[in-house]
Amino acid sequence: MTRSNIFLIAVLLGAGMFITGCRAASSAPPAPNHSQEDPLFVQFIEKNLGTDWYGIYLQKHKVGYLKSTAARETGPHGTLYKIQLSGTVQILSHAEIDEIKIESIATFSALPPFSLVLYADRVIHEDDFSEVKIMRISEGYQAKIIRGKETQSRFMGPLNYTLKDYTAVQRWITRNPDTGADMEYPHLVLETLTLEASTSRIMGIHESLTAGVKTIFYDVLTTDAHGLEVQEVFGADGRAYRIVLGGLFECRLEPQALAIRIDKAIDLFLRNTVFIDRPLGDSRTMTLLNLSLDNTSGRLLGNAPGQSVTRNRADGSIGITLNAKGVPLVKATEEEIKKNLAATIDIPANHPTVIGLAQHAVDGFDTVSEKVSRLVEFVEQYIQDDYTANPLTLMDVIEKKKGDCSEHAKLFTAMARALGIPCRTVGGLVYLGDEYQAFGLHAWNEVVMGGVWVPVDPTWGQNALDATHIRFPVEISKEWQVMAAIPEMKIAVLHVEHQK
Repeated sequence: MTRSNIFLIAVLLGAGMFITGCRAASSAPPAPNHSQEDPLFVQFIEKNLGTDWYGIYLQKHKVGYLKSTAARETGPHGTLYKIQLSGTVQILSHAEIDEIKIESIATFSALPPFSLVLYADRVIHEDDFSEVKIMRISEGYQAKIIRGKETQSRFMGPLNYTLKDYTAVQRWITRNPDTGADMEYPHLVLETLTLEASTSRIMGIHESLTAGVKTIFYDVLTTDAHGLEVQEVFGADGRAYRIVLGGLFECRLEPQALAIRIDKAIDLFLRNTVFIDRPLGDSRTMTLLNLSLDNTSGRLLGNAPGQSVTRNRADGSIGITLNAKGVPLVKATEEEIKKNLAATIDIPANHPTVIGLAQHAVDGFDTVSEKVSRLVEFVEQYIQDDYTANPLTLMDVIEKKKGDCSEHAKLFTAMARALGIPCRTVGGLVYLGDEYQAFGLHAWNEVVMGGVWVPVDPTWGQNALDATHIRFPVEISKEWQVMAAIPEMKIAVLHVEHQK
């Protein structure tokens, strides 16, 4: 499993999910009655001051824990409500244990309209540090972004984001919505430093015993503007008991002693390797490959460049045809082109270092096809294959020049966008060779040329993919659902063709 997915969960856990505090009494004295304008809201917040602990699970295996604390504090900015998430994720891959520290702090004024004062999101991995901090200033808000040794500041202007927005779903639950009810609310997206709409829907209501007490639970499905689905289970008081991200990662409310007890590390590389019953031969000469997947793991797969998917009505299995000619062709929409040209915090395609590196790589090449081919060659040679380096940000990748397929793909995406070439990172399975006789997780790229998506693999220096890349959906929730099923995935080889 590529570690970029673990870094992604670290960012998501710290990206603004408000997890209500425990029912334990706060150590702070009762709040002064300074808000006659909205006493019910203040009562809700005060009731949820305290600390909760959550176990973090990946493919049902505990890999870390999260501490959530809501408190009222008094300081230079007056009385504030502070929500802090901090946790640890440990992953074993290729006999190396990675430990990632995550922290998110959000503070809001305790006076109406309960405006955002500060938002900080941090990820720490070994000697790499990543932080996005949003601070209220006299003219509006300013963002400070630290990526590796690079620090940038951006003026954001006004930002109408409050504690009411941050706790919108929890407060909605306390009003006892019916099954099928939904609501839309603003969500602060740190990757783009913008407010975007998220939608939550009540999928079901059920009763269960909790510590011997009959409790009503609400099953909620939240979808953000980018299609990420979060499944949550709340008590009637708005307390979060369970949070599932894309079917792959899960947070469970647990006592502290249980939450911090991480399972014995298992090798995620082996856990996410799918063995087959016969060797396929040299991937470089393979022109066609027909496979059959079980319905559970294959039902979300669809057509992609060089990948055709069919469904067997008789037994429910999924048939996949992979070919080295890139057929079928997949047209890129205007929305996809715009999205995959954009510079983001994670993909800083507008950074002078990235622009300079990209222009240097393609110096002397004119056409898009030539530039893409040169970028594939450049990135393959620039990054030394190293499964223990694991740089945290793109600027760390550029500095260390080491990494796995995730780092190759990320650098390629940023450099292509810097040159005005629409590009995205995609993930899936790839044949690991006859030595393993198995498929393993991999990341590569797709660029737009001639109005269609064209796949390339800068890790392996392929301007045209071999016929062993099984591409997962580009929608993140569907991709994670397929990944969640990999440990039980079954792949049968039906037909193989090689160059004569």
